[in-house]
Amino acid sequence: MQALRTLPLRVDPGDGEALDSWLLRLAHRNGMPLRWLTTALGFGDRLRVWHNYALTWKLPPSLLRRIETQTGLPPGALDAAVLDQFDALGWKPLVGSRFCPACLHESGGKWPLRWQLPYTFACPTHRCVLAVLCPACQRTPRSLISERSGLAPPTRCAMGTTRHGLACDGDLLAHRMQQMDAADPRLGAQAWINARLGRADTRAVTDLRDLNALATWFLHRVDPIELEHLGDATVTAMNAHRDGLHAIRRHPPTAALIAAAMACQAIGVITADDHQRLPRLAPLLRDVYTTYRTGQAPAARGPMILSRQRLAGLSEPLRRRTLTSIDGQLPISERLRYRTCTTTPSSPMPGSRTAAERARHLPQYLWPDWLIRFLPSRGAHVTDVAIDVANALLIPGNPVRNLRATDELTPWRTNTSLFLNECAQQHPDTLAAICVLADYLDTHGCPIDYRRRRATFTDITVTNEQWHQICYQADSDPGRGARLLNARRYLFHLLTGADLDNPQHRLAFSDASPKNEYQQFHRDLNSPLREALHRHSVGLLHAAGIDEPLTWSPPADCVAGLTLPGRDPDEIDLPAVRHLLDVERLSPTAVARRLGVTVEHVRYAQQYFHRPPPVLAPTSPTAARQLRERAAALLTRDFFKREYQQAGCTLRAIAATTDITYTLVAQHARAHGFPVSNRSKKQAAVHARRTAPAKKRRAVATRKAKASKRQPLINPDWLREQAGTLQRTNTDIGTELGLSHETVRRHRKRVGIAARPSGSAGHTVHTRRHSDLPAVLRRAVEGKRNGWQRLRRFHDLANHPSVNAAAHALGLHHQNLCHQLDQLEADIGSALIDRTDNRYQAMKPTPAGRRLLNELRQPGIRQLIDRYAPPTAETKKKSRSTREALSR
Repeated sequence: MQALRTLPLRVDPGDGEALDSWLLRLAHRNGMPLRWLTTALGFGDRLRVWHNYALTWKLPPSLLRRIETQTGLPPGALDAAVLDQFDALGWKPLVGSRFCPACLHESGGKWPLRWQLPYTFACPTHRCVLAVLCPACQRTPRSLISERSGLAPPTRCAMGTTRHGLACDGDLLAHRMQQMDAADPRLGAQAWINARLGRADTRAVTDLRDLNALATWFLHRVDPIELEHLGDATVTAMNAHRDGLHAIRRHPPTAALIAAAMACQAIGVITADDHQRLPRLAPLLRDVYTTYRTGQAPAARGPMILSRQRLAGLSEPLRRRTLTSIDGQLPISERLRYRTCTTTPSSPMPGSRTAAERARHLPQYLWPDWLIRFLPSRGAHVTDVAIDVANALLIPGNPVRNLRATDELTPWRTNTSLFLNECAQQHPDTLAAICVLADYLDTHGCPIDYRRRRATFTDITVTNEQWHQICYQADSDPGRGARLLNARRYLFHLLTGADLDNPQHRLAFSDASPKNEYQQFHRDLNSPLREALHRHSVGLLHAAGIDEPLTWSPPADCVAGLTLPGRDPDEIDLPAVRHLLDVERLSPTAVARRLGVTVEHVRYAQQYFHRPPPVLAPTSPTAARQLRERAAALLTRDFFKREYQQAGCTLRAIAATTDITYTLVAQHARAHGFPVSNRSKKQAAVHARRTAPAKKRRAVATRKAKASKRQPLINPDWLREQAGTLQRTNTDIGTELGLSHETVRRHRKRVGIAARPSGSAGHTVHTRRHSDLPAVLRRAVEGKRNGWQRLRRFHDLANHPSVNAAAHALGLHHQNLCHQLDQLEADIGSALIDRTDNRYQAMKPTPAGRRLLNELRQPGIRQLIDRYAPPTAETKKKSRSTREALSR
């Protein structure tokens, strides 16, 4: 291999001198352009980029060793002359170099390497801001390498209009510098930077990286007025940087002044104590240039959102100190998102799905025990607290900042921020507890997948038979239709944790009245019925293939040491609550006031002590079923043979002894083949011989046998009760039994039940008495002609915008439909439709109409309507044709 040629004329590099400065001095010493010298030293085509850092940055070590060999320098002598040693700082080198004319004059034209760093802006020796531009051509010295570079002395400007053009040859020493005061903060900032550049340890590198991140942040947020302490020149330079578009100029004249100002702002934050850091961070809480553009003073503006990208550039310790310092200045959502209210604040990770997955484990309505803990004693609505805290649990660590952050539960509302802000002011640990709960869910998860339950159980269907079975198991009265609806709402909330005030749910409350009824249902819920409903819920989960516990909530010790607005659920005295509710008969509000807790606390406590079901009324379906089962178990064939046949007891005596109704006793006796009679068998035989000849007895027996084969047998006692007591028509009874009107009439005549009077008052008025119907329905149908039909018309009418539209869709005349609606309102005693004279405004139901519609939607009521007022074929045909026309 051919030996490298060494240079005959050499110069030694100065202490801290840049490689390009030494090469220019070496070229000038040898009387040749820099391009010739670099070619001889092996730079090759590296100078295709005609910038100064092509000679000082990212040079291969083999090239440096070759240069040292050709210039007679010891190995490694040039490692301190290149910018690679500062790569760990993340700083981008300057295009060109700043300079101090006095230092150039004293060193004989040696340019230190640090002058090419973006945060070298002042000369501590001569107490001046470094010059940026050549005084002659107003371009940054050494920003380009021309073909004449190296021929002129190092203190002359070698910049030309092109790489081949003549050099400026301006005297850089002629630049006039203004000396600063020794106490100027810019000199202190430069000394702070130089000290860390000299150490280059881990702590120093961290500080200098934070300096760069904060300086860039301040550059877009600081207001020029806030830089007045650095002099008018700095304020003017900042205004020029924005108004004069100096930020995008190739040779910005104010670069050193702006770098000095931003470095002072950043170092003030890094070195400040905890109580002094907040005022220095104030510019970082503003939007980009907003204060400057609007002309408002910084103090007149409110807090803004943080920049996650800017925070990511800070070191972890500084980021935490910064977030902790500005906690009180941020909106509630930002305090939760960055967890500034905790001892370990952090920035949300971009693209993180943690908060989105957290929604899988959250109910829409907060867990009951945690609702007690977060509910203040006064000044807050229970529903708002339950919804807002559940929403807030989705905010910590969530990179999404708009309404979609909580869209899966409920979109973030302004009211949420207002409630949490007031609560945080009175109870500072509230937000910290929310963050701790969110972290617990992220770490430990939840055994319940509420997202799957919300998708599976959009509605809870419970038939009348199922509801009666549940109530029978709990020894409770099923009540009317509204009680079944409230039970469905209870099951729906228990399974999905849904907010029943949210109208997106099918079982949501339509107004305040159903909500009050549901709360009353919840208060009256006895322990056996509650347990039966829970068992039914578990069965629904198993039927859907979901193997999860019915309910769950995070443990209370996960927020140990934090003071929450409400009381702990275990602090209430359960015996005292039970005594006040059941013995003194106080309302939940009065009990809460007596014990110093919230009403919700009392409701929560009710489920933990046993409440037996009330005594059933004899007319209750549950009591009737219990009686029928007791009768089936007691009234066996052996029983009748022993008591009725052998002992000679009458059926009425058996009914009185067993406390079972005579009707049931007679039914069981007949089912076992015993004659139904109040006389004993011997007395009946004697009476028959005395009152009827044998021929007549045979004729009666033959006629009865033929009648039993020709037509079904109807229980006479039951027929007397239905036709005589309840005054049901023959058609009504026949519809229930599947018989014709004439068959029922013959049975009534045979039993001896008087016929109903003919005419409209007797033949067409349906006086059906259903004790389990709501009062409003009983007023509409009992003793009224075509009452069920009017209820069907009202139900169909509510689905249309006007009476005319409903009449056209149902195939009825407008006046007839209005007459039926007027008659129904008169029977019920209140207005059902809020009619309007405005042709462009649709009619809507009144509160009484909405309550009636809720009753009519119950499955049991729908069956009665279809039974007593089925739609006619003409109405069905007209409705079908109307729907087809609308679809076309």
